[in-house]
Amino acid sequence: MKKSAFFLFLVLLLAFASSKAQQPPNTLKVLDYNSLHGFNGDSLIRAKYISWVKTVAPDVVMYQEMIGFSKAELKTFAKKYGHSFSVIMSKETGYDVTHPIAITSKYPLDKVEMHNDKMWHGYVYAQIKNLHFIATHLAPFTLKDRQQDIELILNKVKTFPKSAKVLVGGDFNSFARFDSANYDEKLLNSMLRLEGRLEPKSGTPIVKNRTIYRNNLNNGAIDFSVTDKMIDAGFADAYFFLHKSFKNSVPVKSQMKKNSILRRVDYIWVNKPLAKKMVYADIIQDSITHVISDHYPTVATFKLN
Repeated sequence: MKKSAFFLFLVLLLAFASSKAQQPPNTLKVLDYNSLHGFNGDSLIRAKYISWVKTVAPDVVMYQEMIGFSKAELKTFAKKYGHSFSVIMSKETGYDVTHPIAITSKYPLDKVEMHNDKMWHGYVYAQIKNLHFIATHLAPFTLKDRQQDIELILNKVKTFPKSAKVLVGGDFNSFARFDSANYDEKLLNSMLRLEGRLEPKSGTPIVKNRTIYRNNLNNGAIDFSVTDKMIDAGFADAYFFLHKSFKNSVPVKSQMKKNSILRRVDYIWVNKPLAKKMVYADIIQDSITHVISDHYPTVATFKLN
């Protein structure tokens, strides 16, 4: 073998060994992302996201607001970052939803179910490598609707075996009691100014063609009941489980204004059998996620053995 050819072979071998070393064996990385209307349908933003998500290298991505994606388009989109399997709950797949929920994965999606009856946006369920995944997006305008949404999700969870490893992720439009020290009178007063207001989207499909008055407070106070229900059902907040400091998921840096209030409404929740397997969790704030959506993505990694 010529020296130049041998040198090239050696470089490629070292590069391959390095890439393998950066991928912990027997782990599963999950990303959850509210994509802001399918990355606003902007091809340049979508391309930027694809380049970014390749560096994150999740095995599973759960999406909210995948507006503008057909089944075929989602499949093509997912393949660009190495995911061969995908599902989307949309009008095309027979569901009356305005903000499609989707899952993409490196691994087969088994026992897929989609549900939006009596729910705002609904949920998508799938088994992936014997883990139970529920991707959801809870009601944005009223506490009552969010409470109904979470009850229906937890009713689904109750059908799983006690030993099942379960993950529920999405935009909950809800606050966590863990973060309550960061939510002061400024946030409450901001919410009070909107409370009881006729929602401008009333009468449109996003509100099920109903007349909606905003009602997000709980007897005039900031509500934690929706996330409390997850805790009462035995779930751990993945980010808080590994980090005790506050980190916002909204607003993103590019949308920060003088009076913006940092909030966390996006979560990955894991039940006790899966929490024991978790080795990493975060809310990813970087130069790309500052600009491509109005939410920051959440991520968690699990050991599978």
